[in-house]
Amino acid sequence: MRITETMLNTTIIKSINESKAYLGKIQQILSTGKIINKPSDNPLLISRALDLKGRLRNIEQYQKNLNLASIWINSTLQAFTGIGELLNNAKMIALRESNATSTPDSQRISAEEVDNLKKKLLNIANTYSGGRYIFSGTKTRTPSFTETGAYQGDEREINIQIGERQTITINAPGNKVFKQDKDLFKVLSDLKDALENNDTQGISKQIDEIEACMKQIHRWEGEFGGKAHWIEIFENRLKDQEIEITKFLSNTEDADITKVSVELQSASMAYQAALAAASKILQATMLQFFQ
Repeated sequence: MRITETMLNTTIIKSINESKAYLGKIQQILSTGKIINKPSDNPLLISRALDLKGRLRNIEQYQKNLNLASIWINSTLQAFTGIGELLNNAKMIALRESNATSTPDSQRISAEEVDNLKKKLLNIANTYSGGRYIFSGTKTRTPSFTETGAYQGDEREINIQIGERQTITINAPGNKVFKQDKDLFKVLSDLKDALENNDTQGISKQIDEIEACMKQIHRWEGEFGGKAHWIEIFENRLKDQEIEITKFLSNTEDADITKVSVELQSASMAYQAALAAASKILQATMLQFFQ
């Protein structure tokens, strides 16, 4: 087959364009540090990289959710600690005023102390954290209790997703915490009334009631302590997953800069060689044309 000048020129141009395109590809890889920069580079690797990035986005959201859960649960635990201390103070008052050394004056003063404890209990019951009332169920914009101790929230739980198939309940509705088995407000009110009426027998009766209230709060404290521990486990687990997936993603799309630099030199030399060869061939063709 006779090689025409047009065929020769086409072959030369094709060779130069291919060398130039490959050089441009290597330059882009070196510039971005990524071996895949568009879907056509490697569809399989692109699909794998997109999947890994999606998993990392999910982990990031789970970590945000865990942070929210941690803040809420720790605030709840602090509230339980405050309630426990308050109830213990009430018990000490009841023990002190139920013995023979108690006097009407001391009981009157103790009644004022209990009244202050009841006010503190109301403040704790209306704990406001992160712009939310934590004991109001899902009605987090509404104060949990009125000044008379009436519950204003609902009984619904707030569940947050912390893993692909894992959720955690972060709230404790106030009616269950403060009123379910024992009504903490009523127990303190009854103690106050007994103190104001110098009712020694009534004061003694409230000791058992207060202890029952303390057990009630300790159950909640144990439950939420377990949740706090569970959150810590999940946080560590997500960190490990994040490190592992990030490593996989790097192996999938990150370029070996040293290797690419060598390839860039080779591609540049190949491109220059193609240009030089084309120049010689074209010069020879021109000479033949003028002969």
